[in-house]
Amino acid sequence: MQSTIPANQVATFPNPELGIASIVTTTKRGFAVTLIDTDAEQIVGTYIYPVAMLAQAINKAKQLANV
Repeated sequence: MQSTIPANQVATFPNPELGIASIVTTTKRGFAVTLIDTDAEQIVGTYIYPVAMLAQAINKAKQLANV
């Protein structure tokens, strides 16, 4: 994975035991929660949330990463 943090990144929840990470980033209309397989360095899935739902996006990211 990249060693630099993009400007639109809000939060990251890594889970080294499972080889995954969940990342919350800003989009034009809200937030994207992306689950990444860190071993394969590939996106597994993405959820989109509107601007008013940042707390829900962060909770989903934590749930996906199992942290």
